Amino acid sequence: MTHPVDPVVVRAHSDVLELFRTDTAVDPAGLAAVCRAARDRLAALPDLDPDHPHSWASYELITTDVQTLLGYLSEVDVPSSEPEHFRTLLIRVLRYLYAADGAKTGVRLAEIIHREWEARIGESHIDTLQAAERLAACLHAEGDAKRARPVFERIFQLRSGKFGDDHPDTLLAACNIGACLGQLEEYSAAFQLYSDTVRRCERRLGRDHRTTMLATFNLAACLRKLGEHERALTLYQDVHRRYGRVSGKNSLETLDAEAGIAKTLHELGEYEEARAINADLLPRFESLAGKNHSSTAHARSRLAENLRALGRNEEADEVEGIVHPDF
Repeated sequence: MTHPVDPVVVRAHSDVLELFRTDTAVDPAGLAAVCRAARDRLAALPDLDPDHPHSWASYELITTDVQTLLGYLSEVDVPSSEPEHFRTLLIRVLRYLYAADGAKTGVRLAEIIHREWEARIGESHIDTLQAAERLAACLHAEGDAKRARPVFERIFQLRSGKFGDDHPDTLLAACNIGACLGQLEEYSAAFQLYSDTVRRCERRLGRDHRTTMLATFNLAACLRKLGEHERALTLYQDVHRRYGRVSGKNSLETLDAEAGIAKTLHELGEYEEARAINADLLPRFESLAGKNHSSTAHARSRLAENLRALGRNEEADEVEGIVHPDF
């Protein structure tokens, strides 16, 4: 489903376009002034949730403006690190790109942003670390855990030194390192890290904190990979209930946790139970995130896999869009 662009974003986009149509954009000094005005106009946008699909159409338009503006800012040496609200907007754009399957673009933008902020406001500045975190997250989403892991480890080191090991931001960094270990198939190391991180999160943040639930979800995934399917299923069911209570029954996090239940059931040989869940999840993912989002594609693939395990190959072909010619 395509959600409409927020009218506030449409107005800001029009204002930015108008700024660059002015005659003052011709000479370097005039262009610098236009860039500052455009930067400040975008910085004034409301805090739309970049993780929620309802905001993705708005962020798609914002990202177009940001990509163009960053090029101009560099050309006239106007910092993207000021004002603070513009830094916050850029971090939200990077979060959107990660959530909406735009990680390839996210890597390119995050590299530019992180490099400049590191030089202008310092490596250990809270926003520089968030930009580094977004860079590593997009690298991980692109399947490049080898590059993402040292970035996450450096973030953990800096946050731990500044805030301590039990600070929420440090715990999130630990959780992200675990994700890289999992992608690198170092499941035992990931399991140990997540087990410790879940305990710390529950003690420091509570069971219903977003980072606690993310760590629990990833711990369940580690258990699946280690063949501990019954333990994984119990964790997935628990975190699914918690996500449903905190984020709503149709949030991406809740649906992802339910998908984890379906994966585990399939691996346990409970194909019909898994099929029923995935048949329900597919239209919900499509309605929320869109037909082309990876979560929808994965739900479709899982449903076809369930059907084939049940010997229902014609239905599986139909789900996958495979058309057999009539003879």
